[in-house]
Amino acid sequence: MRQNICLITTSHAPDIGPFSLLRQSINLFAPRLQHFAIVNTEDYGVFRDRFGGETNLEIVASASVLPRTIEKRRRKSGPKWLTGKWLNRQLIKGWHAQQLMKIYALADCSYDAAAFFDSDVFLCRPLDPQYFYVNGRLKLFRRRALDAEALDFDISTYDILGHSLHRVTELFDYIFSPSCFRKSTATRLLEELVLRGRTESRWLRKFLEQKRPSEYNLLGYAATVLEGGAGYQLIECDPEDLHHSIRFPEDRIRLAEEIEAMRARPKDFVLIQSSLGLPFEQVSRAFQLVAEANQASPTS
Repeated sequence: MRQNICLITTSHAPDIGPFSLLRQSINLFAPRLQHFAIVNTEDYGVFRDRFGGETNLEIVASASVLPRTIEKRRRKSGPKWLTGKWLNRQLIKGWHAQQLMKIYALADCSYDAAAFFDSDVFLCRPLDPQYFYVNGRLKLFRRRALDAEALDFDISTYDILGHSLHRVTELFDYIFSPSCFRKSTATRLLEELVLRGRTESRWLRKFLEQKRPSEYNLLGYAATVLEGGAGYQLIECDPEDLHHSIRFPEDRIRLAEEIEAMRARPKDFVLIQSSLGLPFEQVSRAFQLVAEANQASPTS
């Protein structure tokens, strides 16, 4: 049975280096999977010039995905003095905007489902669409929220949806690399948000007020509660079960150790957080070592 799934990445010019590694890994390990890159409109030309000739990659400007009011207020790529953030406190942060891009892109997607990969993730091993399914049901990765950050991501979800927090007794973590969701889940989420907020502008205002909103937690809620898990196979695991991770500042000291593990005992993916500011040459070298150690085989 052919699975109708694509890959979606949101990115901008400062992350074009890590994005290039993601693309190299997809070309090597999953060349038949369709990949949509949703990039800031002002960066569209840069991405098109560099990646426009690649097979199964479609570069999409954020203006084609986001509602006009959000696109207009979205902070543009570049230094603060140039984008005007210091003058206009109403600008939408890039992090918030990218989350909204993912939700709207999935809702408008021509595929039944999407696996989300950030720019600072790359593939380690060959995979095909079947990887994301169990007996025709899309994998939904989740674990219980373990720390204050993860708790806050899910608390924000219930706050955005207008739930009374004293009635919420279970909090979860849906932030995985990759995170997989069905198109129906995004459309159902947007319907629910408008219903609860009465208008799109009201729920968006609530979303933007949050310090730690999570598009994946919102979609996870929609998948498990609003849709009752229909079409999903819930996979309870830790994110590190899926990928090697250099995510926090304290992880820097074990980069060499983790690279050796990538070569000797490869997981399916690698996450090297771009906000850590590691030299691109170092990250690129890690990918090259992984690619050499795990030569691709044809995908089915």
